[in-house]
Amino acid sequence: MFTTPRIENTPASPKRRGWASRSTRLTAVVAAAAIASLLSACATGTAGAADDGAEFPEAGSTIEWIVPSAAGAGNDILARIMAPAMGEDLGVNIKVVNKEGGNQVIGLNALASAKPDGLTLGFTNIPSIFGRYLDPSKQAGFDRESFAPVGSFALNDIVIGVNKDSPYTSTQELFDAVKASPGTITVGTDSRAGDDHVNLRTLEKELGLEFNIVHYNSGADKIAALVSGEVDFALGGVSSFIGQAKSGEINVLSVLSDVPSPFFPDVTTLNEQGFEVAPMSNNFAVSVPAGTPAAAVAALEAALQAATEDPDVVAALENAGTVPNWMPAADVATLWEEREATTKPIIAELIAGE
Repeated sequence: MFTTPRIENTPASPKRRGWASRSTRLTAVVAAAAIASLLSACATGTAGAADDGAEFPEAGSTIEWIVPSAAGAGNDILARIMAPAMGEDLGVNIKVVNKEGGNQVIGLNALASAKPDGLTLGFTNIPSIFGRYLDPSKQAGFDRESFAPVGSFALNDIVIGVNKDSPYTSTQELFDAVKASPGTITVGTDSRAGDDHVNLRTLEKELGLEFNIVHYNSGADKIAALVSGEVDFALGGVSSFIGQAKSGEINVLSVLSDVPSPFFPDVTTLNEQGFEVAPMSNNFAVSVPAGTPAAAVAALEAALQAATEDPDVVAALENAGTVPNWMPAADVATLWEEREATTKPIIAELIAGE
């Protein structure tokens, strides 16, 4: 297990939580139910309107975990790690269902429009989801109020990487080239107005840079372009880079975090390299449709937390290039609202400038 200290990106708790004992489980469920009831009320205007008091989940039921990307992609891998552990805890089968397309909008639409009975959940990763519904061109049928958070189980640090044959052996060399020839050094993103795009715009503003930004349809397409030499560099989550970095096809130049990544311990952070930028990371958050009964949300939250704290799951998440890090539903809701408020004007600026 990684021992690198992390600063948890949650308003309620400044440090990563430790392991929770099973004896605290009942208290957690009760507290989660109360919080979920409040979240449900905020999302729908009525607390627990669909809750008829029946036990959740019913024996023999199947829960669908919607993944808005292709089988084998990062989100899919993580869902297939988490789903069996959650299913075992709940005593039901959790089936992973891939609904890819439209820069994840198809899958997210399916999640938002699903029956709010607790039998459908899915990824609503922060901040990547913002580019899906804050960009009018994507014609999303959802927004933040379409969902009720269940929790977040892992973090994905952001890194900058180049092709193995790149002339740039350091971030300093890369950024010097950008400053010497503004608007010509190419960088790939996983979507227009997505988190990569927002993070790159933040770097441009904070460091006085101008990139030639090239948008792709997915993280996999972005990485393929980097490996082939189609773009000069790329920015994104560790989990997207780690496979090609291990194989030697990509060199990671810096980590945009407050501490070095446990996956690349020899790579220093951007701040350590002399570039002062606020840390960037992604939260792998899970939500259900707004209006889902509070008791169902609480049961799912408790199961998600238990899975996050399972040693076998922790090892699998780390092997997939993520840092296991539990954040409860209430904190995810607060984080979502706060980061949407800071990201929204950046996305509006990006759209207006294209």
